[in-house]
Amino acid sequence: MTDFNTRIYKACGLAMVALALAGCGKAGDAEPASTGKQAVVDEAATDAAAAGALPDGDAPLKEGQAVQGTISADVGNGSQDFRSLSTKVADDIGEQVDDKLGTGEGQRALDDANRKLEKMGVDARVSDTDVRDIVGGMAGKTFHDASVMQVDIIKSLQVSLKGTASDGAQLDLAMTFDDTSLTLTSSNFTYRPKANAMFDFYEAKDKEGFAVTVERFERNADGTYAIAGSFTAKDVPASAMAKKLPSASLPSASGRFDYASLPLKQMPKFGK
Repeated sequence: MTDFNTRIYKACGLAMVALALAGCGKAGDAEPASTGKQAVVDEAATDAAAAGALPDGDAPLKEGQAVQGTISADVGNGSQDFRSLSTKVADDIGEQVDDKLGTGEGQRALDDANRKLEKMGVDARVSDTDVRDIVGGMAGKTFHDASVMQVDIIKSLQVSLKGTASDGAQLDLAMTFDDTSLTLTSSNFTYRPKANAMFDFYEAKDKEGFAVTVERFERNADGTYAIAGSFTAKDVPASAMAKKLPSASLPSASGRFDYASLPLKQMPKFGK
């Protein structure tokens, strides 16, 4: 495993520990555009949420959480709502985590993260110091399940809509637009029946039985983006590494999405 992948997986372990140990603060505005190391932390926090550290679907929101938007979809289980949340990490999360690291709960969280890293084949371990260091970069920041990423090098806007249903299943719609004309250039769909099953998912790409109809994609006055539309998919294949999915393909999927205010982020520059 490369050193870069090791750092990402270790960051995921760190984020799972931090978010498992401490709650969220009051809701606030979106965080500034992420760069470099913080981008890894952002991704780690998202993976921590996928692992179950944050509420799923229709579970009551924790303090500091808000619903960004909803994907209403049928993936073979009838109509379900997949919610996307924004989560503001508590300003005093450092103090909260520091208090809990000395408890049995804190040590169990560390042990659990290290067991997960070992199963991934990562030759790295999470320590108390690691957790304290990464928490310092998360305090007071807001993480989003749905956002728009500006990628200057390819002149595109990449929309990511990640929603969670009440049963814990996750649906991810990814769309790429030309950043000038706002024309849709590519899209793909991922459905994961169990959020913490890393390789057990179905995935479809455009021109492969998957189609997106965008009814509205526009920039708001405050710099955020609004998007609404629908999608359909047929015979969605399972991941090549899937082991526990009930079938080799998902017969069909369809749904609608509507988001009024997606935060705009900037793709980190290389070397920063």
